[in-house]
Amino acid sequence: MKLMSWRAIALTLAAAVSDADAQPFGDANEGLAVAQQVCSQCHATVSGQDRSPNAQAPTFVNLAATPGMTRTALLVALTTPHAGMPMFILTSKQRDDIIAYILSLH
Repeated sequence: MKLMSWRAIALTLAAAVSDADAQPFGDANEGLAVAQQVCSQCHATVSGQDRSPNAQAPTFVNLAATPGMTRTALLVALTTPHAGMPMFILTSKQRDDIIAYILSLH
């Protein structure tokens, strides 16, 4: 069984956009701090980084620019096992902060 890529997950979830995506949530500054601690071993987490340390991991800038990328899509991606993504135990605040940070890069 093939595992879905980030883009496939984002496109699949684009149809699941809810009103919650328009609501303010998370703290982008806190999200950057968490992302640098948890995500930066695999992902390029800041703008200006052209490539991720793990070539299979998309940059956060590319994630933010993916058509149809929403809070819902990122939430599912952070809570659903897929292609090489380790499952981190994050609080809902940490997830919201990371998502706010990623979306702030768009």
